[in-house]
Amino acid sequence: MKLGIVSLGGKSSKAVAKAAKKYFDQVDLLDIRQFEVNLANSGPSVLYNQKSLPKYDCLYIRGSTKYSLIQYAITSVLQQSTYIPFQPRTFLLGHDKFLTLLELQKNKISIPKTYYVATKEIAKKTLDKAVRYPVIIKVPDGTHGKGVLIADSTKSAKTIVDMLEVFKKPYIIQEFVKTRKTTDIRAIVVGDKVIAAYQRKAAKGEIRANTHSGGTRKPHMLTPEQEKLAIKSARAIKADICGVDILNTRRPSVIEVNLSPSVHAGINEVTGVKISREIAKYLYQQTAQVYKVESQGAFKNVLDWILKK
Repeated sequence: MKLGIVSLGGKSSKAVAKAAKKYFDQVDLLDIRQFEVNLANSGPSVLYNQKSLPKYDCLYIRGSTKYSLIQYAITSVLQQSTYIPFQPRTFLLGHDKFLTLLELQKNKISIPKTYYVATKEIAKKTLDKAVRYPVIIKVPDGTHGKGVLIADSTKSAKTIVDMLEVFKKPYIIQEFVKTRKTTDIRAIVVGDKVIAAYQRKAAKGEIRANTHSGGTRKPHMLTPEQEKLAIKSARAIKADICGVDILNTRRPSVIEVNLSPSVHAGINEVTGVKISREIAKYLYQQTAQVYKVESQGAFKNVLDWILKK
């Protein structure tokens, strides 16, 4: 069987590719920037390096929010013939912080109180009337903690809104939930279980626990409630593989779902779990199951044809 890992070629994608060679006959790293999807009356087609994409039994698609529409398009065209651990809509939801929260709320998953406004004028009115301080202000598609700021007064909040206007994006205004020692939890969900989890602690004077913002990691044992939240969140946005970020509070709530969680060696060392190997094994098992069902279907069709004769 053939596996294609579609990504920007980061450490995590390479780690999964290396682990997958134990299971798949062929493993290719594919640059998402080289893809295109063509539409015609004869049907859609997916090209790679301006040539027809070879047949893959499984595609594991990673990458940043910048590529959410091409991820959606690739999955829409190929999902009937290739196992992909996401639904097309997953990329639109997972790469937009507010749409993620909206979907989580629909599924009765606890989230922080959140406001979504289109203009800075409305944002400032909301900051005047609707919120309690401190508040978190961010843009819908920031990554690694970028575009996420905290304000402890109306004046500082309005200054942040003016500053974020450069992104030309709607604003997300969110209640600040105090956590134990300024931490959140990243749970790695694969299939119907959490295979690893770790705690992220913000650097001194920082609210963002992301390691890109100076945060640190350490192992974490999930409570039954946290584990249930993580699995339910992954199901809500139809992701077979993802990272779920949970606020470490007495009443835990989900703040984000990450479709391309870090799973390189550094994460393995923190959690004590070879996450990239577990993902590779899961991709193989799911692909094999899909082909088993297809083979049984093909056998049944042949048998029906014989019986009709």
